[in-house]
Amino acid sequence: MSNARLFDFEGLNENFSFLMLKIHQQLEDTLIALQQLDGFVPERMNNREDYINNLKTIIERKSYKKTLRARSEEDRIIRIMGSLNTVASNLEEIGDYLMNIVNQTQYFQDRSFLSQYNYRAYFQEIGVALDLVAESLRQGKIKDALQICHAEIKIDSLFKNDFTALMDAMKETNKIGDAITTFNILRYLERIGDSLLNIGEAIISAYAGTRLKLYEYTAIKDSLRRDTGEFLFQDLDVETKSGCRIEKILTRNDERSNQEVIFKEGNINKIQQEKEKIEKWQDIISGLTPKVFGFEYLNDKAFILLEYIGGFNFQEIVLSRNRQLLKKAFERLKQVTIEVWEKTKQTQPVSADFMGQLKKRLPEVHEVHPSLVTPSRTISSLKRPSLPESITRAASIERTLPTPFSVFIHGDFNTDNIIYNEKEDRIVFIDPHRSGQADYIQDVSVFLVSNYRIPILDSEIRESLSDIIRNFYSFTRNFAEKNGDAAFEARLALGVSRSFISSTRFILKKDFAKTMYLRGVYLLEKFLDHEGRPWSEFRIPEDVFLY
Repeated sequence: MSNARLFDFEGLNENFSFLMLKIHQQLEDTLIALQQLDGFVPERMNNREDYINNLKTIIERKSYKKTLRARSEEDRIIRIMGSLNTVASNLEEIGDYLMNIVNQTQYFQDRSFLSQYNYRAYFQEIGVALDLVAESLRQGKIKDALQICHAEIKIDSLFKNDFTALMDAMKETNKIGDAITTFNILRYLERIGDSLLNIGEAIISAYAGTRLKLYEYTAIKDSLRRDTGEFLFQDLDVETKSGCRIEKILTRNDERSNQEVIFKEGNINKIQQEKEKIEKWQDIISGLTPKVFGFEYLNDKAFILLEYIGGFNFQEIVLSRNRQLLKKAFERLKQVTIEVWEKTKQTQPVSADFMGQLKKRLPEVHEVHPSLVTPSRTISSLKRPSLPESITRAASIERTLPTPFSVFIHGDFNTDNIIYNEKEDRIVFIDPHRSGQADYIQDVSVFLVSNYRIPILDSEIRESLSDIIRNFYSFTRNFAEKNGDAAFEARLALGVSRSFISSTRFILKKDFAKTMYLRGVYLLEKFLDHEGRPWSEFRIPEDVFLY
């Protein structure tokens, strides 16, 4: 198999290309920071770091899947074999550390100096932990693996006490050489504790189904309230641009109490916001978002445990070619949407600031697609403004076109954030951390473009996508007319323009990205050309939505 075909597996090449791009961007921003030049934005680097970490995890998972193509039982064995390699490597390190300790003894002038320190306690902890390794690895005894991990904590505590005593001794003794040698020995013992922690975590990871640190495993277990029984991470083909790690957990206690939950880990503020917004959605319509089963802080991150929703996201339903399922899901989605809008409608003008959003995202669009930069040009006496100039002009007009009311919106209403469970005839919104009281056109424009931007050229699927776009456009326009929103189409043009242009930063196919970009520019220019006439008369050409 050629390298090209290998990297085409499940979009792996695209994931890798984005990873390289983000690394280059981080490199450039780092240089800006070091040179203390204007333009350095710490938040931008932090967000990229989360995205890079997430891309690395996605690539790693896909690479293993491509290499192994294992059935569930084979996958379990492979995980254990991977754990065995980690255990063996760390055992070799422990052996090296022990040899180093022995070699250190030749530097003593007075061997009795070492006896002032309780080095035997280190050996006691190490010996007990090593005794547990083989059986824990073979039988999957996570309780024993946890004890192996905890040996590192105890050894660290011993070393901390001895280190303080050694520092004091160095101030008073004339045996500096023996003190340094003792320090080296105790330091090697402390590093053996680190190796034991690696061993314990490798065993836990093998039987939990994913890589886990001790503190992660303990926090998840506590949050699940599983005093007995264990849990298993299962493969979940989810990709997110939010920088969050998302996996599925199967809790295992007995056959009657097994339960599937979603584990989501990421930036503290983002996860905290998601928890708060999920609870807000539950107050509006119970069951419209997943239930929260747990929430914990993990050092500089946080995780949330959510109800696992069976079914498919809206994009998967479209791609399945199941017209009957698509019709049921779409009709239910519209019912839920109108129910939310009517229930949360408040008569307060709001502005989505579509042009402000676009201006913020434009540099990243041009980093991904530098060929799409459109400078201002003058032809004879006619001047064609650059895109940033058009955005600035449109922004000033947008401020005069607030929506006459607000509703509670999702905030990131992409088709992969909408799940339909056919058995329960239930719509569920996921990733709602951007939700809030706002202009409903924010969600409308994102939904329309998220259907358009699916890079599938199959005629049957494109027909389904076009039907959805036309139907949802008509559906929302009727809502606007009933509620006296005369500038609906004008604001929608700005929202769709924003989504068309900004979405290209997630698309590497140049022709497809260019098509979307130009449609966004076209809508923006059409909006500007209408200035001076009543905005209630503005109309969007319907074919701009159709591929």
